[in-house]
Amino acid sequence: MTINDPRLLDLTAFDGHDDRRSRNDGAGDLHMLRLALDLQLDAMLLTLGAVAHAESRGADGTEDVPWRRWLAEDLELARTLAVALVEGETAPVPGLGGGFAAADRQKSLENLVARYTSMEKLLGGVLDRPHRGEAWRVAAGEALARCRARLEELHEHRKEAIAATAARTEFLPGELLG
Repeated sequence: MTINDPRLLDLTAFDGHDDRRSRNDGAGDLHMLRLALDLQLDAMLLTLGAVAHAESRGADGTEDVPWRRWLAEDLELARTLAVALVEGETAPVPGLGGGFAAADRQKSLENLVARYTSMEKLLGGVLDRPHRGEAWRVAAGEALARCRARLEELHEHRKEAIAATAARTEFLPGELLG
């Protein structure tokens, strides 16, 4: 076969330009931002793993790779991409609340309560089991305490959100709770 052989695959579709689509395709651009956010979240998790690995080896920050700074920057970049998607009225990724554009404050708080409640049950279940002095129990106990503290904060914010909704809709707060 030669380069000009018609039996070769046509790879022109991979050149990054599609003549059928206009250059100002906003939905396509937002889809690309969503993909970038997916990749950024993956990168952030990889960086988090690297930080955890470095700390488990007792690295004191003198390591050549600035994992902690990168993790903070990754979080900021993920936030920036999520805000851009919200402003573009598109749903980022299901794990980020199933679509910020349609979610209000109260729904976001409910979703967080559900996740932290599940986390509390998982951590509590692991810590309630008999143990043999496993080193991870300290971290799990700290995570459980932070989880419970976050739930307390979330419940306070939910009460405020419910009261605000009640004031706008003339319902009593108990009627909104079901």
